[in-house]
Amino acid sequence: MVDITEDEAVLHLKKILGIIVADVVGAGILAMPVAMANFGLYPGIIALVLLLAANVHVSIVMWRVRMFCPSCIGTTTYTAYVRGAFAKAPTWQRRAIISLTGFSQKSFLLGVMGLYLLSAGKGMGMLFYHNHVCLPTWMIYAALLLLPFAATARRMGTWQSLVWMNVATLMGTILIPLGFYSIIGTEEIKVPGSKVEMFSDLSLRQIFSGSSAFTFGMTSQLILVEIIAEMKEPMQMPTAYAKISAPFQLVMFAVAGIGGYLYMGNKVAGMMNENLPFGGAFQVAAGCMLTHMLISYLIKGVLLCKSVHRAVDRTYAHASDNRPRSWIGWVCIVTSMLVLTWILANIVPFFGAAVDLLGASVTPITCWLIPLICYMRMSWDHPDWDSEGRKGGRCSKFIKIVEWIVIGIEFILALILMVFGTRSSLLTIVEEWGTFGEPFECHCEGLWQTCGCSAQHAGMAEFCPTTP
Repeated sequence: MVDITEDEAVLHLKKILGIIVADVVGAGILAMPVAMANFGLYPGIIALVLLLAANVHVSIVMWRVRMFCPSCIGTTTYTAYVRGAFAKAPTWQRRAIISLTGFSQKSFLLGVMGLYLLSAGKGMGMLFYHNHVCLPTWMIYAALLLLPFAATARRMGTWQSLVWMNVATLMGTILIPLGFYSIIGTEEIKVPGSKVEMFSDLSLRQIFSGSSAFTFGMTSQLILVEIIAEMKEPMQMPTAYAKISAPFQLVMFAVAGIGGYLYMGNKVAGMMNENLPFGGAFQVAAGCMLTHMLISYLIKGVLLCKSVHRAVDRTYAHASDNRPRSWIGWVCIVTSMLVLTWILANIVPFFGAAVDLLGASVTPITCWLIPLICYMRMSWDHPDWDSEGRKGGRCSKFIKIVEWIVIGIEFILALILMVFGTRSSLLTIVEEWGTFGEPFECHCEGLWQTCGCSAQHAGMAEFCPTTP
């Protein structure tokens, strides 16, 4: 390991923390009020704390495998990490888990990048709501704005200033609506009949919808291997994640979820900033969302595009390769990915249902089940791994038993959410498809200050009095 000064270590740790926060606290946080409304206030708070604690635990379990499984040390990709964890497993098991990892990871990345581009297009349309431009066109403009950054970023954190700007704009996207609600009030913009419930009459569909939104909002395992690989002192990851990143996540999720729910009630819908009336605050929050979504896309896009580059032209795929063919290949892949995500975003042009579907389908597989399975495999193949390398020495037998019970519970919950949550999300999409509009349509709702497009938007009752 190359020796670094204390100041360099602190700066690098801040950079890594910025990437973790920017990646984890992403688009899902904008759906926190809706997730809280599904549970009711008190059950929602309990679900938030428990799911975040489980997410932190799974991340640390994943770090253990990366650091202490002999065949995983030095791995730089999620697939290589899984291959290393199953190095001693039968061939069929290794092939199956590697195939599952590749499919689920890339499916999730592609889906979430489509969601980011969709949200960026909405943010741009909301920022310039006086211009009557349709959502698919706004998404094209957002993609063109993103292209120069995506084409020149071949490593996570290449644009370090953008990483911290992402955190700042995320906070703006959340705090501006909450500040507006606290100063102006919500009497004129709250849906009639909307109320705050301490305990909701929970249905299974509400439980799965809320859990899916929470799970999607907390994903971190997807790029954790790549983050560890970029750390100069990877042994600091549990400290950086559990003691700094996780508390920040909890505060942000709680402020967004509890605050949005208390102000808007149980009929809150969509993203937080969509519940603002047209005006200056609406535009500033939209600008923050636009910036946040584009940078979030950039972080996820680096990972997916690097994977594709390695698959199609491995010899020229290294991030430090400055040969013309390497750069041309990278730019072509980045551009093609933007086109593909634009198509995907237009096929599924609705935020809330997309969050639920992603949170219930591939998220439990990629971010919970696969890391836990890898840890089980390492513990089977290397039962004494913690006696030599694990910080703190050998754990007591009691602590080990408790942790394995927790792992079992996490595993079962992930399976239940994947099977029944996905079914519930698909049923919701099918039942409400008529309210979403067709793919590639204009989708001007909330983008244009007209009764034809936004009669149901906050504050529009004054201008559209005949709207029920």
